[in-house]
Amino acid sequence: MNDFLHWATVAAYLAGTALYLAFVAAQRDGLRRVGGAVLWLGLGLHTAGLATAWWELGVVPALNLGQSLALLSWALMAATLVANLRLEIMVMGALSGPICTMLLLAGNWLPAPVGQPGPVFKSVWLGVHVFGLLGGYGLLLLACLAGLLYMRQERALRSKRLGPLFQRLPSLSRLDQFGHWTMVSGFTLMTVGLVGGAIFAHGVMGSFLRGTPKEVCALVTWLAYAAVIHTRLVQGWRGRRGAWLMVAAFGLVLFTFVGAGLLFNDYHSFESIIKFTGAVS
Repeated sequence: MNDFLHWATVAAYLAGTALYLAFVAAQRDGLRRVGGAVLWLGLGLHTAGLATAWWELGVVPALNLGQSLALLSWALMAATLVANLRLEIMVMGALSGPICTMLLLAGNWLPAPVGQPGPVFKSVWLGVHVFGLLGGYGLLLLACLAGLLYMRQERALRSKRLGPLFQRLPSLSRLDQFGHWTMVSGFTLMTVGLVGGAIFAHGVMGSFLRGTPKEVCALVTWLAYAAVIHTRLVQGWRGRRGAWLMVAAFGLVLFTFVGAGLLFNDYHSFESIIKFTGAVS
């Protein structure tokens, strides 16, 4: 990302987060509105920065872990703001803002990829794969946060130690609804991303799947979320059990996204994504 746009985005995310935290503390609607506007501004700056990087590279800027973290930060903020338009769980801005900022800073700190990517990376299906998966991961992270908030609120109710924060957080039913909507939406996008990746792999290497560790992890993660959604819709596992499953399932996302890419040396790994395909010009 362009340095100016990077730091302007960081500043906007930090300012928006501070305003949302002030809203949670003071419950003044003006703080929420201004905080939301500042976060939308930050998302616009972030989008401009990613578009600039895309233009300079000629391909989706997701060639290494640093670029992928910057894209994930963008996806999480976009998911937060869009979900707030639909379900109005305003406290999510105070939670996702710091995460987006840390992801963006970490992405900028990591080294840039070496070499110029070749034409194979200009495939539309690679874009579908990247944006589908990262958009899905952003929504699934929101579902995880909703699950954590649900368990916090439910524990406060059971212990009858409500405290001042209890009244400032959403009700259990709204958190459950928010978690369900973001999880189903994230699962849908993740499915689109996996299909796009399979089509891209077939065009480049002649097979939809190669059985690499990261592919296996991604399929296990997909099956886990399919099972969680099934238990909610068919067996009625909502409430505390549903919240716990949303949190646990996101652990698989973390391992698939970061752990598998760093631990296993295949064409999905962050170190060899360009070298493995021989697609550097």
